[in-house]
Amino acid sequence: MPLFLALARQQLADNPARLLQLLQALDRYARADRGYMRPPGKVLLQHGKTMLRSAAGSPTAASGSDEHPRIIFVPSPINAPHVLDMDAECSLMGWLGDQGLSSALVDWGVTTPCDRGDTLDTLAMDRLLPLLSQLPGPVHLVGYCLGGLIALASACHADVRSLTLIATPWHFSGYDPQRRTELGRMWAHHRPACEAMGLVPMEVMQHGFWTLSPDKLIEKYMNFGAMEPDSGPARRFVAVEDWANGGEPLPFALGEQLFEQLYGADITGQGAWTVSGVPINAANVRGPVLELASASDAIVPLACSPDLPGRQVLASGHVGMVVGSSAPHRLWPMLKDWILSHEAPN
Repeated sequence: MPLFLALARQQLADNPARLLQLLQALDRYARADRGYMRPPGKVLLQHGKTMLRSAAGSPTAASGSDEHPRIIFVPSPINAPHVLDMDAECSLMGWLGDQGLSSALVDWGVTTPCDRGDTLDTLAMDRLLPLLSQLPGPVHLVGYCLGGLIALASACHADVRSLTLIATPWHFSGYDPQRRTELGRMWAHHRPACEAMGLVPMEVMQHGFWTLSPDKLIEKYMNFGAMEPDSGPARRFVAVEDWANGGEPLPFALGEQLFEQLYGADITGQGAWTVSGVPINAANVRGPVLELASASDAIVPLACSPDLPGRQVLASGHVGMVVGSSAPHRLWPMLKDWILSHEAPN
């Protein structure tokens, strides 16, 4: 919150009336009722601290069914995993379940300084793949944001029925050069403290996200302040913002990889990312691949996406792709159709 307030004062220093409106919206957000939010789904499988969870409130969670999930969602280690299972009114996993497609969500667990050496590579090889090996056969992997990189690396080492990448960054040289320079400076400033802790606190990541487009950040809180209290849109705003403002810290090595090897050196876009001796790219995926990207994504602009053959480009933003008002009519059915087209015959 102090970082947000400093940014707000900087943006609205010459408009005290608008700053007051923003502060009122922030106060309303802080006081909002959160009783409608659901606890996480049931733990289906576990390897160390990494878990596979059912959709919250799903029949599997309620009945203890032994049905194995056909779809595994791999979230980014930045923010909590439940953006793919947001709430009873907007859950990609829940909707797929209603369509007869069972799924599970990777939960990376609590991050501590003991995890300081974890990277995207180790999350794939040492945490996700051992979980997948407990399932009876290949699954459909669906990776969101940086989770797409983890899913991609895993699918280069194990057979999959299909791999779907949603809003996944790849060509980091596609980011604005000034933006990459700013992130490099920010990381250089925070790096010593992060290395000492073994962790990259969420506040460091928020600094990077919020400075992408501070005007849009402020505008969305202004819009929230004008919403009818406890309305559907207001509840959705609170749920999404709680998700965006929460999450575990990153292991230090993952932060180092993100800012130095990805944003800095673009090892993925340059074809230089190798995990356990295997070059990580779409050509080495052991199954069919679909990419879903966005033309209006500020976090992963279209120029930064993998741009795979057959890429589907949506108009929603980075988060709106999966939880926005258009998601149940656009991305969700597209994903369902893709998965059904690659189901093993009976």
